[in-house]
Amino acid sequence: MAVMAVSAMGQDIDSIIKGMSRKEKIAQIIVVAVDTQDRPERRADEIEWVRQGLGGLIVMDDELGPCMQMLNNLQSFAKIPMIVSIDGEWGASMRFYEYASFPKAMQLGALPSAGLVYQAGKAVGEELAQIKIFVDYAPDVDVNNNPNNPVIGVRSFGEDREKVAAYGSAFMLGMKDAGVAGSAKHFPGHGDTDVDSHKGLPVLQFDRQRLDSLELYPFRRLIADGVDMVMVGHLSVPALDPTGTPASISRPIVTDLLRKELGFDGIIITDALGMKGVANDYGDASVAAYKAGVDVLLMPQNAGRTIEELDALFQSGELDEAGLDARVRKMLALKQRCGMLAPGYCPMVDPQQALRSSFRPATEALIQRICDQSMTVVKGAENLPFSPGKTAYVAVNAATPEAESFFLELCMQYFPADRFCLEGDFGQEQVDSLEAKLKGYDNVIVGFHSGTPVKRSGGPRRESLITPEQFSMVAGLTASHKVCGIMFANPYRLVDLPRYKDFQSFIVAWSDTKFNNKAAARAIVRGGAAGVLPVKIK
Repeated sequence: MAVMAVSAMGQDIDSIIKGMSRKEKIAQIIVVAVDTQDRPERRADEIEWVRQGLGGLIVMDDELGPCMQMLNNLQSFAKIPMIVSIDGEWGASMRFYEYASFPKAMQLGALPSAGLVYQAGKAVGEELAQIKIFVDYAPDVDVNNNPNNPVIGVRSFGEDREKVAAYGSAFMLGMKDAGVAGSAKHFPGHGDTDVDSHKGLPVLQFDRQRLDSLELYPFRRLIADGVDMVMVGHLSVPALDPTGTPASISRPIVTDLLRKELGFDGIIITDALGMKGVANDYGDASVAAYKAGVDVLLMPQNAGRTIEELDALFQSGELDEAGLDARVRKMLALKQRCGMLAPGYCPMVDPQQALRSSFRPATEALIQRICDQSMTVVKGAENLPFSPGKTAYVAVNAATPEAESFFLELCMQYFPADRFCLEGDFGQEQVDSLEAKLKGYDNVIVGFHSGTPVKRSGGPRRESLITPEQFSMVAGLTASHKVCGIMFANPYRLVDLPRYKDFQSFIVAWSDTKFNNKAAARAIVRGGAAGVLPVKIK
């Protein structure tokens, strides 16, 4: 196959660069999104870009086997193996349903120390490396100190700069030890924003002193600890660039600050160039990003057009080809570190082997340990564990197999319980009827479930279907019973639900996975939940 041409020869990087045309060099610093659902005309374009020397791919899939087949097909047209990347902040499961989902960063931020965070990063790296995905656009090291941030939220380790820096570094180093490059994002900091850069351009109206002390702090730490990539966000930061130009295409931010002042000599990559935070006012900003000093262009709107536009600027003398060679050298050096330029390297992945490797009992055991240790009691820790007695479990919106895990674990832990349910659009009549049934119970546990699996939500209050009015109705049970509440959603949800303080005890269980359901049951039966809330709930 053509893909073996370079690797089989075992050439060094300088020799490879000397053998490349200028258009091949340009293509080498472009990463294109691919999906098994891409239309035939899109696939034809992708194949053409690969033939021109495309450097990398980012997968956007849900099904592992077909995706591996697609990647194998595209790699067969490559002269130099393409590096495959993923936006996998909580592991391969963020794109492939076959994998177990790691807790999101904010739940990792609830862990009392960074040891398990490193182990999580290493396990994520191992599962990606097995399917030859060598770049993960993680960790997110935005300091999320804005409860209304619509896009970061639980993707951040929290609002404390020290924890974000330490835990982000631990996750990155874990992946690195597994052979996968991480990418600190979204430089210079997307945490304190109220605009989603997928939809518009956030503006950070902070002075340089504030940026240095908070937003930039985790990036400095990860740079010092050897992160391979930094992803620059589509963020307007007037204190860093008075023109208001988005950071991803701002030379003062990319080159003067990140490259020169912070001394980052790794790969600078843009956030996706089709996002409206940059595309609304700047169109296809690939050329602008290159001129700003970015090394790799992620998801330009049209890779073929980008190659042609940049090539024309080199022909005119506006751009210096030595700068292009330096960028290509970085991309090839990354591939070399991943073993992709070694003699005999083959980028193909056996789809069936990939499916077999997606189930890893040791990984699931690690996820369970993380969930057990991150259960967070936000009210009434002194009232846990529950004393034995006649117990009722009220499952609110528990219409998922994952939610069944709580009840089963509760019973397995020698704490027999009767189950009651409140579903969907329930009202006071249903709650009053339930209250009558609960007479005579010593303990009442109420689990607020999401009602539907949630995979990619990053916003502050998306993981629970219950309304504040419904929550208040259920909280009324505390007038006549000792009630422990559990919210299978991120803690920001409680901002809208102040009556959680009426419960005898209340646990944040982060998300409605089988692992968190089991962990919540154990916290009630055994007590000793060790989680530390990484954000403030006012």
